[in-house]
Amino acid sequence: MKRVLVFNFFGGVMDRGIPLYAQELAECMRRAGLDPVELRCPRRLGRLPRALRNLTFVLYEQLVAPAARVVRGCELTVYPYNSAGIVDAALGRSLIVIHDLIGNSRRNGSLAAAYIRCTQAVHRAFARPVCAASAHTLAQLRKLPAFRRCALRLWPNSFHAFEAALARHGMQPSQRPPGPVRVLLCSGSGPNKDLAGALTLFGQSRVLERAELRIVGFGDETELARRQAGDLPKAVRDRIVVLPRLSLGELVAEYTASDVVWVHSRKEGFGRFVVEAAMCGRPVLASDIGAFRRLVAPGVCLYRKQHFEAAAARAMNWKSGPTPDPAAWYASLEAAVLETLLDAPSPACRQGSP
Repeated sequence: MKRVLVFNFFGGVMDRGIPLYAQELAECMRRAGLDPVELRCPRRLGRLPRALRNLTFVLYEQLVAPAARVVRGCELTVYPYNSAGIVDAALGRSLIVIHDLIGNSRRNGSLAAAYIRCTQAVHRAFARPVCAASAHTLAQLRKLPAFRRCALRLWPNSFHAFEAALARHGMQPSQRPPGPVRVLLCSGSGPNKDLAGALTLFGQSRVLERAELRIVGFGDETELARRQAGDLPKAVRDRIVVLPRLSLGELVAEYTASDVVWVHSRKEGFGRFVVEAAMCGRPVLASDIGAFRRLVAPGVCLYRKQHFEAAAARAMNWKSGPTPDPAAWYASLEAAVLETLLDAPSPACRQGSP
């Protein structure tokens, strides 16, 4: 049985995003007959200031992961955080998963983005394989000459944990007291989430003028969202609730108790909130961006800002329809993992298909 180290530094510290993807990836590997070993940081490190936490991440990725791979007898380390260990790349023992190309832009002057660009450059120099976490990101990678020597594969997101949470809760709308229409805004910190733009649309909307807006996605940074909502007129901010960090079960309950799920963003590599809401049978109001266009399903209403009202009205009037089958997502990932890790050609081969 092939043993693979999965570098999931923030697993157990963060509940969403890449840590959840890496957790799902390890589960898919187990189901595919591989032996994944997850490398996580101690939970107490999650309480460090962000700068120290990021520095610890780098040390773990560059020093601890290569050592852990040897100690645990792993043939390969999978790096799912858009960056990779340089030692493992030089030894031919690394595979990188890229979720989006936001950090690759030279206009992104953050230290984290510079680190991502540096480690990716070394990874490419050794022609190590690259997996994209979405079809949208894979299409972007195929257009970039920098990745032409790397075998490109699609390792899509999967939804084992969410499917289990949904099965425990049930898909029927939760019982809640009668009240205004409830809209669940799935957002987060950072400029691409554009919370300010979403709040402006909500405050100006006639379709949603009596709706209650519940905001999820800020985790431990809920105060950021509360401050932005606090700048709105009182009649608008009184209809806004910023939710704390939620467990997966609590998130399912929020989805099913909502009349509309709203996912507003300027740029994404994927759209997990869109898929999860659709799996719960809820209508989804989503920004018309490349990543979300690939996820269109019954009840998903895309919009540009100038057409927000029409899309919101469609979402509000949506009744019901078929929901996505989560088995299709994780079956695709299991097949892709087996193809890449057991039957893949040389990393320096031609640009492969997913």
